[in-house]
Amino acid sequence: MAATTHQVRQRPALRALALSALLMLVGLVLVLMAELLDRNLALTVGGLLALVLGAGLFGASWWVARAARMQVVLDEDGYAIRGRDSAQSGRWADVRRVTSASGRLSLFLADGTRVLLAVPRGRRDDFDALGADIARRLDQSRGYRA
Repeated sequence: MAATTHQVRQRPALRALALSALLMLVGLVLVLMAELLDRNLALTVGGLLALVLGAGLFGASWWVARAARMQVVLDEDGYAIRGRDSAQSGRWADVRRVTSASGRLSLFLADGTRVLLAVPRGRRDDFDALGADIARRLDQSRGYRA
């Protein structure tokens, strides 16, 4: 069985995106009101501040979602997980149990440790495909199915 690569992506936080849109809208309205009131300094500063905060929040939520991406490579011998700040790998022979919960996939190893793949706001189809592929790889490594 050839090696497969899964990209597990994180979705940006919806509340943060909505708040950033609201901040930018309020900022735009304040700047436009300042123009209508002959360049009112307080409204201009408040509007520009709201625009900057909204754009900053949008950028931060996008960056956090992008940084939480994982690449999982599965082959007949084992797995390799690469994230932004970490990398883990192991062999199928060392995996004793696999559990799955909402947005979490845990591999329990023979030495008592656990490898946790957690993507609370991840794309469900990515995560389901990864779980199914892990099940196939484990079955193959144990000789359950061809």
